Amino acid sequence: MIMSKNEIKETEEKEQVEKFLKTKVGQEWYEGLGVIDCVKSEAPDFKIKTINDDTIALEITKFIAENKNLKFSQALTRIGNKICREAEKEYNLRIHILIDKYDEREFSIHLKDHLDYAYNPGFSELPDAKILKQKMHDVLKNNIEKLRQGWLVQEWIQVENEYFKISIESFACPWTGKYDCHVNNAGMVKQNPIDELQICINKKNDKIQSYSKDCTKCYLLIIVPNAYNANYCSFDNSLFEHKFNSKFEKIFLCEENGKYAYTLN
Repeated sequence: MIMSKNEIKETEEKEQVEKFLKTKVGQEWYEGLGVIDCVKSEAPDFKIKTINDDTIALEITKFIAENKNLKFSQALTRIGNKICREAEKEYNLRIHILIDKYDEREFSIHLKDHLDYAYNPGFSELPDAKILKQKMHDVLKNNIEKLRQGWLVQEWIQVENEYFKISIESFACPWTGKYDCHVNNAGMVKQNPIDELQICINKKNDKIQSYSKDCTKCYLLIIVPNAYNANYCSFDNSLFEHKFNSKFEKIFLCEENGKYAYTLN
């Protein structure tokens, strides 16, 4: 069954909460509340009933540090995900897509190009979305039978003066377990983008009254995607020493893969 965007969003939020609750921080918080039931909501994203007859609000948001290559990655990911949905709708075939872009700097004979490749990694200039989507759809259409037989399909396509390698297979992504699109890009890692994280929190602070309606307390869970999702940032102890301006009872920061979670001040 093909899910709508809202259904995909709800499923992802449930998965994110489940991963958070498997971390040490998540388990301790959940057990401390004495949870009876956890109900999916809209604003907040979840309402939690406790043994003390309290209703606890849990709002979820994502944090992705700003970088000049982010729009490129997001735009191509959206196009690829549309192709994935079209494959399921038109051909009853679930696929995973990987998009690579040819970088001539990597193979240049000039030192300045190699230095630029090293210190200015990745891509930011967007290709023509309409042309790219059509050519990707052509790759899919021309290789349906191969994909049904489990083949890995790889083809280079040209969009204006740029070249993209499109890899398609009828298996879930080995990193996420999902039938979706991934864009191979890169970017310089930001160390401790605390100001950007505060802006992310402020956006939720502004809606605290909506989240807190009919709720005793309100918590914020911030999901941090990794570099796979074009999030090039890293935190050290400065993150835990910083005092954030928050209207929430507590703020939790959780890596999207669910390996680690932290409580912010």
